[in-house]
Amino acid sequence: MTVTETEFQHVRIEIDRGVGLLTVDRPPANALDLALVQEISLAATRTAARDEVGALVITGAGPRFVAGADIKMMNSLGADEMPRFISGIQRAMDDIEAIPLPTIAAVNGHAMGGGMELALACDLRMLADGARIGLPEVKLGLLPGAGGTQRLVEVVGKGRALDLLYTGRQLGAAEALALGLVNSVHPVDRLVPDAVAYAAGIAAGARPALRELKACVLAHLDGGRRAGMRAEASGIDRLFGTADAREGIAAFVEKRPPRFGQGAGLD
Repeated sequence: MTVTETEFQHVRIEIDRGVGLLTVDRPPANALDLALVQEISLAATRTAARDEVGALVITGAGPRFVAGADIKMMNSLGADEMPRFISGIQRAMDDIEAIPLPTIAAVNGHAMGGGMELALACDLRMLADGARIGLPEVKLGLLPGAGGTQRLVEVVGKGRALDLLYTGRQLGAAEALALGLVNSVHPVDRLVPDAVAYAAGIAAGARPALRELKACVLAHLDGGRRAGMRAEASGIDRLFGTADAREGIAAFVEKRPPRFGQGAGLD
């Protein structure tokens, strides 16, 4: 891997096989404050804009992914400061979700509260076998404020989401996988290499099609089935004349693997 950005205080960025690997590194627990979540969002957005990047992986340094919100920082906020904090982290998480590339959270350790919300803002979640994940805000007399209540329902459904939200309990890898909260479980020493390899396989595909696929899914989440269907129709219209589509169709007819150009946009 090659380090490509050093300007961020608590996020390292590396590029490998078309994959941007973002590592959150704010000792001792990678706790989220507004500055950190905005830094993660900016780093992810800027990395996604690089022509050589076709997918993103977000992980944490050390034994934790992101432990959650910085509770000491929250305790110092006045009542008039909380709305600014919440709106800021919601915008940052929304920007991460809206990145027009496949995004994967490689959850290498505990991901509580804001850490789980960060993972939910990614398209897919891969979990270390010893990690735990949860939204424990109810135990503080609070609730998840960075989109956790909404994205959790979208991932696991109403009943399961409310069970986790009402109890604030932590999930181990087996239960998180069974609920569909995570897509796969890996030994901790294999998690990031496996996530990068998986993301590299995706990034090697037709990138304009990947962008349109994500746009269709987000259109459905924002506006329902009709909006998603409209996004499908317009997406196919944009894709049909691209070099990748021509290559994919020709490869199918000729019974050979396609050689996609991995372009960042539509031609």
